[in-house]
Amino acid sequence: MGKKKNKNKVSGAVKTAAKTEKKLANKLKKELANLGEEDIAKVVAQIEREEAKRAAASEKNLPGPPSARAYASLTPHPTLNELILFGGEYHNGQKTEVYNELIFYNPVSNIWRQVKAPGAPPPRSAHQAVATPANKGELWVFGGEFTSPSETQFYHYKDLWCFSLAEKKWEKVVAPNGPSARSGHRMSLLGRKLLVFGGYCDDGRECRYHDDLYAFSLDTRTWEKITPNGRGPSPRSACLMLPAGNDSVIIYGGFSRVRDGRTERACTHTDMFRLSCSTSGTWAWRSLGGGARTARAGLAAAVNVHANRAYVFGGVNDVEETEEELKGEMSDDLSVLDLETARWHGVTLRSDQPRPPATQDTPKEEPCPEPVTVATREEGAGRERAVGGAGGAGGGPSARMSATLAAHRSVLYVYGGVLEKEEKQFYLGDMYSLDLHKLNEWKTIICQPALPDWLGSDSEEYDSDGSEDESDSDDSDE
Repeated sequence: MGKKKNKNKVSGAVKTAAKTEKKLANKLKKELANLGEEDIAKVVAQIEREEAKRAAASEKNLPGPPSARAYASLTPHPTLNELILFGGEYHNGQKTEVYNELIFYNPVSNIWRQVKAPGAPPPRSAHQAVATPANKGELWVFGGEFTSPSETQFYHYKDLWCFSLAEKKWEKVVAPNGPSARSGHRMSLLGRKLLVFGGYCDDGRECRYHDDLYAFSLDTRTWEKITPNGRGPSPRSACLMLPAGNDSVIIYGGFSRVRDGRTERACTHTDMFRLSCSTSGTWAWRSLGGGARTARAGLAAAVNVHANRAYVFGGVNDVEETEEELKGEMSDDLSVLDLETARWHGVTLRSDQPRPPATQDTPKEEPCPEPVTVATREEGAGRERAVGGAGGAGGGPSARMSATLAAHRSVLYVYGGVLEKEEKQFYLGDMYSLDLHKLNEWKTIICQPALPDWLGSDSEEYDSDGSEDESDSDDSDE
């Protein structure tokens, strides 16, 4: 009689993999010890515990505008003439700082107000946020990532949070069967559902892009994985996801890395799809063909619901100079997408008239320093633009990627983002507004000061779509 097989016996391949994992973990611990950093999962858990200890909400008016940042969310308040800024990150070439600040901006008084509320989420960037007027106003936040100061560790979230604008408190909403951990995804409010699509996750060994779709019901507080009919977008992150009415969304573009033989190459997508839900609850994809825009990643978008239009600003186009080097060409282009016809149109300002002098009812602008001139390209045409000082042409925002964009009460707002200058990345803190009725001129709300010193190596490599290395090249604004 033969020997009985040991069901608990572990194969040699599994043992080897386990040993490799252990060696990598020990190596990481040594590296973190040398850097003076703790394991990032422990840091995130500790921050969440500390935030939960806050007994009551507190508010204070900030003495000035927020610090420079990118990959934040800028969300129109659902009931008031305010904008809600949450999260984001800042990198100076040596260290990365990630925020969980919740800041409200009133464009009439030009006041920034910070709210510290009980149970706040840990710091994050490349997350998504939407607001709804239900229950006297709620802000919903999903996913994103946390980066250690040295950028040696990256933590991707799969948590869902709700901030009550009336009660001024956070709630971590725990519901099973939701999306996996990710950042660079997109989330839209469609009726009484939050739709989450795409994104990516990098665990340090593998970077995986997603093409899955989930819906969270605000009524039942449950997740549902949706499998629409038809062929939809390929796996990607940093795309545009724009609500078109109460029963459909449009998805455009995005970024991913695709396998090409034994190597990978960066891919900036230009295709467009419409996802619709029928009255019977059936979801379906429909291809709208290729976009009419030049391929760019790191785009910022905002929807003017009443006009059924989406405004899209900036972005970067990767130009492959060699097999190992990519050059990012950034844009200051402002375009509009008709959400009914899915057609792109350029935005031309009607005039460039000088601004009237400030009055008591008009927020005063701080004086702008001399601008820094950098070379950028737009639509293949080379030109120089100003960064710092008065911004781009017509006093508007200069070329950048991963800015935040919001359309509220027929005014378009642009805040922050990332500028690439040579092989350096500078995080911006300027802000502009544009009246979408008049379309006559950009107004400067915050001037961009002179660019700070870059503390990293000039030869340090960056991908053109984000502040991290290869894994973050697909994260963008909002």
